[in-house]
Amino acid sequence: MNRFAFLLLAAPLVACSSAPEKPDQAPAQVAAQPQAATLGQDGRARPGETLKQYDLNHDNRPDVWAYYGPMVDPADPNQTKNSLVRKEWDFNFDGKVDIRRFFNFKGETVKDELDLDFDGNFDVTSYYQNGLKIRQEYDFNFDTKPDYWKFFEKNAVARTERDRDFNGRVDRWEYYSNGKLDRVGLDEDGDGQIDKWLQQAKP
Repeated sequence: MNRFAFLLLAAPLVACSSAPEKPDQAPAQVAAQPQAATLGQDGRARPGETLKQYDLNHDNRPDVWAYYGPMVDPADPNQTKNSLVRKEWDFNFDGKVDIRRFFNFKGETVKDELDLDFDGNFDVTSYYQNGLKIRQEYDFNFDTKPDYWKFFEKNAVARTERDRDFNGRVDRWEYYSNGKLDRVGLDEDGDGQIDKWLQQAKP
């Protein structure tokens, strides 16, 4: 299975604030973090968690893992419940996790991680807030660092940012209005600031 076929397969599983005119910080500064949903170093259940495993292709090896553990109600720290913390899938049955999904106290998805090239590193990360996708980060050159970002408002793309030369700085910004590309900002001198605007022609 190539990475593009896998992306189509995984798309259903990996389902913003107003965009600034001249961003001056990397988008990772505003990362949303999952609540009580981190992996142990060995990839197994953390203390206090229980694990359920499933064998989808009936080869006597698990390829879906569901981790359950105590979670604290953010509205009332005295309230806890045992619920699904995260879930993992091995879609190509090679023994490595290809998709990892994290959940909050309400059972809502807060974060997804996707491995496009099956090398054990996650190449696409999606963040959610109140059940809505707010940001996605992509690693297109597979160096474990994001170089393309999508920002969403009400599940629609509002802005994208791209590091085209993979030097760690955003050099292309795309702004959307009502789901359509409105304008493009370009950094032409490598200082991380927009130097040129390309306005889209109006119909």
